Amino acid sequence: MIPLGRNKIDFEKNRCKKIERNKIKRKNKTYNPFRNIMAPTKKKKKKIQNKVLNILNTNKFYAKPVKIKDKVIISIPKAFCFIENANETINILKQINSAIFNWKIKKIYFDYSNCEMLGLDASLVTDIIVLNGLELRKKIGLKIGLAGNYPKSESAIEIFLNSGLIKHLGISKVESPDVRRLDPFAYEKDTNLMTNKVIEYYNNCLKTSGFVLNDEGVNHFNKLVGEIIDNANQHCGENGIWYVSGHFSKNVKSEKVPKGKLTFISLGDTIYESLKYNTISDKTKKKLENQTKYHEKLFDFGWNEESSWTVFALQWMISRKKTDDNDRGTGTIKFIESFTELGKTINNEIPKMIILSGHTHILFDGTYTLKDSKERKGTKVIAFNKTNDLNKRPDEKYVKLLNNKFPGTIISCEFYVDKEYLKKIKEEK
Repeated sequence: MIPLGRNKIDFEKNRCKKIERNKIKRKNKTYNPFRNIMAPTKKKKKKIQNKVLNILNTNKFYAKPVKIKDKVIISIPKAFCFIENANETINILKQINSAIFNWKIKKIYFDYSNCEMLGLDASLVTDIIVLNGLELRKKIGLKIGLAGNYPKSESAIEIFLNSGLIKHLGISKVESPDVRRLDPFAYEKDTNLMTNKVIEYYNNCLKTSGFVLNDEGVNHFNKLVGEIIDNANQHCGENGIWYVSGHFSKNVKSEKVPKGKLTFISLGDTIYESLKYNTISDKTKKKLENQTKYHEKLFDFGWNEESSWTVFALQWMISRKKTDDNDRGTGTIKFIESFTELGKTINNEIPKMIILSGHTHILFDGTYTLKDSKERKGTKVIAFNKTNDLNKRPDEKYVKLLNNKFPGTIISCEFYVDKEYLKKIKEEK
């Protein structure tokens, strides 16, 4: 029998130690607003699934927003677009995602007061996240209030009203006669139907200046757009999802020439992930292995296998499904070339286009173009460097490795519809 007083327990000391241990645990714990998101609720015991949520959750697509009690304020930056400001744009979208899927949040305020440049691409991803969040909240009976203000510039306001969130929420009834739209939420996910809708949208943009694509042009773009949409449908993975959106304005005072936007977005696997884990072509696997071998000595914090393969995937005849009897792997780069050529102005203003997949951001502005390969006759490449050599590292201004990852792929295009330029190339060609 142990005498009283021996091995006496110091409850206060143990309590303090436990508090300290819990502090360390909380500090080291990764912020994850989704950890209990799909847990059964009192109102609905059945587990609820959402494809967009699953993709974002798997990719840890969240960041802490500014929170005041049960309200979140989302401060939209001056440039909210993937072409000009990809890193910050992704971070803001992570905050939106964290807020809409956090059951404790009762209201989200979108502050657009500093936004001068609103990209259709960023606007579309915002809408995808918010609409899926509202749908899921409705199923489990958790309401949320949405509020906000208007962007700062005329062009941003026009996209916001005609093709943005308040349009898709049914709040805005604006139907401007000077705007042509391709709505991403209006049609079924049928690749042939959407390809035809994209061609129709672009033709409607051209019609505002008195032009249309001829039969040859329709067939040409039909093939290229069809491959891009087919890639989005197949390469985003079994549980992926894709959207296409367009917005064209004829009468924005700040823009001398009518300007349009076209965005292809897939959520799911990135280009790199699709090539690394789903390539069935032995020839393509060998080419990718050689690409890593050539670039490995160049890898650092701004360049790695992901960005190397993403650039390589844009080249002619590179596809995870490439076989001897098809011509897959050419559509995206041909589309870029054709769209850039038609989208210029008489003053040689060149439209911008980006491909963003995972951490890799690739910019096209006419500085680097498709040129004949020195190694392989009859083949064109775009290596984004002065010597157009795929074995060398690209120009860091045009191929960037981002801090933030986008869980999928975005092809975002801007194009002009310049009547004088279109008239000139029609006469020349």
